[in-house]
Order: sequence, then C-alpha cells, then structure tokens
Amino acid sequence: MISEETETEHKCQICGKPYIQKSVKFQEFYKTFYVADCNCEEKEKERQEQILKNIQHKKVLRKRLKDATFPFDTLGKRLKTRTCENVEIAREYVANFRPRQRQGLYFVGSVGNAKTTLAVCIGKELIKQGYKVKFIVFSQAIRKLQSTYGTKNPLEFMEQVEEFGKYDLLIFDDFGREAYKDRTLTDVADFVNYLYTNKNNVIITSNPEMVEKIHEIPDFNAMFDRFFQMTKQVDFKNTSYRREAGAKCN
Repeated sequence: MISEETETEHKCQICGKPYIQKSVKFQEFYKTFYVADCNCEEKEKERQEQILKNIQHKKVLRKRLKDATFPFDTLGKRLKTRTCENVEIAREYVANFRPRQRQGLYFVGSVGNAKTTLAVCIGKELIKQGYKVKFIVFSQAIRKLQSTYGTKNPLEFMEQVEEFGKYDLLIFDDFGREAYKDRTLTDVADFVNYLYTNKNNVIITSNPEMVEKIHEIPDFNAMFDRFFQMTKQVDFKNTSYRREAGAKCN
C-alpha cells in the first residue's frame, strides 16, 4: 500500500530540501515514509540544547557571583580593563590558576591603592571559568567561625571551617584589623592550619601597619608564616587612588 502523500509535501523546514521516500514491507503491505536528506534537524536540536546549556551556565555563574559576596562598589570592575599597579601579576595568576595548589597572593599597600579591587577582579575572572570564590573581610570570617559557639549557626566550628575550605579561592580582605584575644588566637590558628593542610588558594589584602601589628602579637608568627608559605607577597607602592586627584585605576 502506497501513501497518497507526495514527496513534495515532505520537506526540511529549515533548508527546504525534499525528504527521501522509503518503503518497508510489512507482511503483505508496504509502509511508505519519508526521511530527511540533510542534517538540519539534528543541528537545530544541538543548537537548542546548547542554548539551554548556556542558560544554565549563566544561572550557575550568577549564583556563584552572588555567593562570592563581592563589595558592591567593585561589581562593575573588570580585569581586562585594569591599568593599575600589579595588574599583570593578576592576569598571570588567573591564567595559571589551579585549585588546591596553595597558589596565593598577599597584597600589601596603603589604603585606597586598588588592592581589594584587583583581588575582586581576579575572583570574578575565576568564577567565569567555573571556579568557586568567596570574598570576606578576615575579621568577618573569624566572627562567622565563632558564631558556631552560639545558637544562630547550626554548624560546629570545624564544619564551618570546612565550608570555607570548599571554595577554590578565598579572598581575605583587610587582614590584621581584627582584635586577638586568647580564644580568637586559637580559632585563627585552627583555621589557618586547616587551609594550609587543605592546600587552599587564598588572596589576602593588608596595610603595612596591620602587618606590623600582627608581628607584635605573641604566638602569631607561626600562623603568619603559614600564610606566607601559601602566598606570594605583592607590594602596592603607589599612593592612594582615592586621595590623589587625577590618579585613577580604570
């Protein structure tokens, strides 16, 4: 039995090429059908699948950018448009980044000379590559850990430490401004030791006076050395971009 439909009624809706007529015998009858003589439909299916993947990828990136908790005033900054001090070091860091390698940077310089902004730019570039990044002021990280001693945080201390350890890059801003008492000193020691053992990658920003302050804290030098072993110190020698008229970091 032959279908009354003609071949011209079966065309690719994309390129217009006619389908090929084929027949298959089934018992005493023949079943006629038409198949595409092109791969347009497969390509279209692949294109639609890629669109869905891109949409999902963008959703993941938006979630990771939100989770990173970057400062609001740095959200529009991009690494490829940076012209500030040490920008080439930042670009090289992104290009050679590998998680769990203790690849770290320690940005040291006076207030307002783009340390934090450059660190955030690195973080955003790595998020685009699929890595998980967390930005947090170091004193806030300590308060987060110590909140486990109360009822507001459902995690135990080391569980919270491990949550930090899940990130591919941790950016600790304003390191050294926190106040250290006996309990805090112990908590920071446990935290830093875990990050060192877990081979976490960290970027730290600090001011020279904060570095001096930390060196004067008893029993802190061992922890400070751990951060040094995890990072490469990068000095920012320019004066403040915020204070000097005409000096800016685009």
